[in-house]
Amino acid sequence: MLANQLRQLIAKTPDAPGIYCFQNEHKKDIYIGKASSIKKRLVSYTKTTDPRIQKMIAVAERLTHIKTNSDIEALILESQLIKQHRPQFNIMLRDDKQYFFVGFTDTEFPRLFLTHQPELAGDLLFGPVAEGDPRSRGTDETGSPGLGKRARSPANYIGPFTDGTALKTTLKFLRNIFPYCTCTQKHHNFCLNYHLNKCIGFCCIKNPELRITDYGLKKVKKQYNQNTNAIKDILSGHHSSVIKELKKEMTATGKKHDFDNAIELRSKLERLKRVFHNAQIIKHSEILKSYNSGLSALLKTKKPIIHIEGYDVSNIQGAHATGAMVTFVNGLPDKNFYRKFNTQYNKPKNNKDDKNKLLLNSYDRKNLANSANDTAMLAQILERRFRHPEWPFPDLILVDGGKGQVSSALTVLKEMNISIPVIGLSKNKKHMGHQLIIPGRKQPLSLTKLSITDKNLLLTIGAEAHRFAISYYRKLHRLNLSTQNDIIKNTGNA
Repeated sequence: MLANQLRQLIAKTPDAPGIYCFQNEHKKDIYIGKASSIKKRLVSYTKTTDPRIQKMIAVAERLTHIKTNSDIEALILESQLIKQHRPQFNIMLRDDKQYFFVGFTDTEFPRLFLTHQPELAGDLLFGPVAEGDPRSRGTDETGSPGLGKRARSPANYIGPFTDGTALKTTLKFLRNIFPYCTCTQKHHNFCLNYHLNKCIGFCCIKNPELRITDYGLKKVKKQYNQNTNAIKDILSGHHSSVIKELKKEMTATGKKHDFDNAIELRSKLERLKRVFHNAQIIKHSEILKSYNSGLSALLKTKKPIIHIEGYDVSNIQGAHATGAMVTFVNGLPDKNFYRKFNTQYNKPKNNKDDKNKLLLNSYDRKNLANSANDTAMLAQILERRFRHPEWPFPDLILVDGGKGQVSSALTVLKEMNISIPVIGLSKNKKHMGHQLIIPGRKQPLSLTKLSITDKNLLLTIGAEAHRFAISYYRKLHRLNLSTQNDIIKNTGNA
């Protein structure tokens, strides 16, 4: 069994970026991962308490790796291998999050956007996507709202990419070399990205007077399409062919004595090579690192508290009941593992009895979640979250609330046979974090008793969970108001 030989195999792996593959007895890939350091990442597998990872290691019989020159190569290679082999333990995420895909619209000047849910009909797809999934509105490489209705035009997709942060960082690097447009509307003047050399400018000009000649526009359009095609080739794993084309074009331009363009192409070529050899884009969020925190001593845990999940719920009298999970690793937010939860279910028949009922089964949680019962909502969210063992388990759970919320969380974890410390962050009259509710302590612990670092960290996690939950609630509320207005308008027209 691989589990007995894992430490010996790790000793033979390089301390360098690359891909690692766990295989079964038939030499079939069952899990593919990437890392900026293969050795360090694999070491974390010997300390994991994640049931999914433990199951995967128990099934695995072989361990292989592929060394790459940079993090970017590892990211792209992982995407290609997942697309090709579809390993059973690389499970698509649910509850608002799936793998990332890069989309290119089929327009005069193709727009680039990110999405979790590409549409199947008539599109060129890469990667496992559930049939019938609607297309997301998408985001640009910065994570901001993307093209909206523009994204609904025919598009090509490249993916899946498991690490959104690494993908966005890669696109930022590439955009500096191959400028492209992310504007959602036309401008009367050149946009800011044009002045920052991140866009050619003419792709989003609204005023025709600022347009160049037909010949010039044709030339600009050709260059723009070359840029987007280069990004497509790079993300598809063909960056070597892009380098060859740049060299060929640079040589041809030099022979024509067009030295300005030749120098520009040489600069572009050098920057691209530099990116692929030096860029470090993969965060060490999955690798255990030393993190000086007094929380481990406070909670009397044997392992250091590195990975913390914060939870909060939002509703007004049960309407649009939502919940949110935020993730912090080594004191920093890891937005790849932020999750939103919609807890809309049928209301219970007997609200008075159910509101005071102890939450011991999922039926109660589902029915209580639509009432103004925060503990029931929290219980349901936690139950749904831990149905996903593929998501890394935290070292600590922080819930917004008092003894009721903490008890509800502990009940869920006990039912699911999961052992993770839980604490609650209660608030004062000013709705500010005030005390910690710690199981086993008779009295709440004032935040003033903690170190400044730990106090600020817990307050930040609580505030971030609250912000994330509120933003999702407001989004649903706005959608509901928009739907009601449409109904009123249609009724009036009738």
